[in-house]
Amino acid sequence: MRKFVAILSGVIGLAQVGAVSAEELRLLTSWDTSYAPVEAVIDPLMDKITEATDGALTVTRFGPETIPPFEQLDPVARGAFDLLVTNGAYHYNQTAASMALEALIADSASLRASGIFDVVDAHYQTLGLKLIGFIYDHGGYHIMLRQPLTDSLFEGLRIRGTPVYHPVIEALGGAPVVLPASEIYPSLERGVVEGAAWPTIGAVGFRWFEVADYMMRPSFGLGGYPVLMNLDRWNSFDDATREKVLQAVQAFEPEAAQKFAEVGAIENETLAKNGMQITQLPENIVPVVKSAWYDGVMALSKQQNPELIAEVIRLSTAAGLTP
Repeated sequence: MRKFVAILSGVIGLAQVGAVSAEELRLLTSWDTSYAPVEAVIDPLMDKITEATDGALTVTRFGPETIPPFEQLDPVARGAFDLLVTNGAYHYNQTAASMALEALIADSASLRASGIFDVVDAHYQTLGLKLIGFIYDHGGYHIMLRQPLTDSLFEGLRIRGTPVYHPVIEALGGAPVVLPASEIYPSLERGVVEGAAWPTIGAVGFRWFEVADYMMRPSFGLGGYPVLMNLDRWNSFDDATREKVLQAVQAFEPEAAQKFAEVGAIENETLAKNGMQITQLPENIVPVVKSAWYDGVMALSKQQNPELIAEVIRLSTAAGLTP
C-alpha cells in the first residue's frame, strides 16, 4: 500500500511539474464562433501548436468581444496577446501586406516557394510581429443579390462593399456603398442596397439568405488569414520550440484550406436549402472581374506600402502567381 501511495505521489508530482512548465499563449481572433471557421480551422490550429510542443505551449482563444477586429493588430504587437488570426483588410490602416496576398493566384506552398512569405514576414517584424503562417480560403469572395443578374449586370444598382471590393462593383456597373456588417441585413431587407459583397462563407451565420435570394458565381479572389505572433514572445522561445511551431503551422496550412472548402460546401448546401440560388456571370465578364479584383487590391495596397507591394508584385510575377 505504501509503495502504491509513493508511486501515485510521484505521478501527481510529475503532472504538477508539467502543468507548471506549460506556457499559455493568448490567441486573439477577429470572429466569434458564429463564423464557422473559428471552430473548424482556428481551434485545430491551436491544438496543432500544443501537440507539436508536447504540451509545452497551450493556446487560449479570445475573440472580437475582447478587442474589435479593426483594432487587434496593435494589442498583439504590444504583447497584450501572443497570437492573432485575422484578415489583412482588418489592419489595412497599419499595413496592406496581407491584404495584397489575396489578389494572387496562389496557395500557401507557392507563397513560401516564391519568397513572398519571407518578404511579408520581414515587413511584419518591423511592426513587432512574426508571421508564422498564412492560410488561404480558395472559396474567395462573392456578391449576394436581391435579384438575379441581367444583361445590364449591376447598372443602376447600389452594392454594399468595403473599398477593396469597389473596383469589382464598378467594373460591373454598380455604385459601391460602404456599410458595416451589422447594417447589411436591414439594408438588403429595405432595399437600401441591392447586393452585398462578402466572403463566400458567412451568409448562413448572419442569416442573409432571408433578405437576398441570389449569390453571384463564379467567386473571385482568395480569402487570406495571416497567423501572427508577438515578436518578443517569438524570440523568447528556444530554437527547437520555434522550429516545432513553424513546422506545425506550415504542415497545417493545406489541411486548413481543405477545412475551409468543407465549411464552404456545407454553407452552400444550407443556403440552397433556404432558397438561395446561383446567378451566373457571363463567361466574357469573368476575366473582367478577375482583373478588376487583382488591379484593385494591388492599387489599394500600393497606397499603403508602395515599396513592399512592388516587391510582392515582382516576386509573384516571376513565380507566375498573377492573373
